[in-house]
Amino acid sequence: MKPTAPTQLSPALALVQLLSENPGLPAIHWSIRPDGILDGHLWDTDTRATAELYRQILGITSAITMSYRHQGQLMVSEDMTVTWRDVRIRLSFRSLASVYGVTTLMAAVA
Repeated sequence: MKPTAPTQLSPALALVQLLSENPGLPAIHWSIRPDGILDGHLWDTDTRATAELYRQILGITSAITMSYRHQGQLMVSEDMTVTWRDVRIRLSFRSLASVYGVTTLMAAVA
């Protein structure tokens, strides 16, 4: 096994800081990629409130939103990236399209 690369230490520290400084943040799934990107994702019926909270805390101003079909169910994905404390963070939220009022496939950058 290779030693932990320094590129993974910075995102680990950033995650500890994010969660320590914002203890009320809802839990999401986290992983650290070998290239040092911190990935957070959540798939649930309605992730809008959680996505908005992370957006506010991290100062994210834009996201890519699109709909897709998964196992016959229309879903909406909201993907965003930000550099926070010199660490690249990529967030991905997936919800049922019905909570957005979406009934057809769509894509948008906001």
